[in-house]
Amino acid sequence: MSDGARDQLYLALRLACVEQAFERSEPLPLIFDDVLVNFDDPRTEVALSVLAEFAANYQILLFTHHDHVRDAAVRVAGSRALVHELGMSEK
Repeated sequence: MSDGARDQLYLALRLACVEQAFERSEPLPLIFDDVLVNFDDPRTEVALSVLAEFAANYQILLFTHHDHVRDAAVRVAGSRALVHELGMSEK
């Protein structure tokens, strides 16, 4: 199984577990850090669509340093995506 396929399976399992856990307790924000790093572009957009669906019920925080992931998130989620860019301070 490729790294990308393994990451996709792992994300699907995590989301299923989160959904079950939140049925029994108060939901918490979901924090993802470069979870899509090994996804190709089409799968990135599908995964972002799934996360956008989750965002209807849960707060999603997605961290990435990849411009194409940020751009895809804005395309998929539109105005629901709030983008905050952290700049590097120059010394």
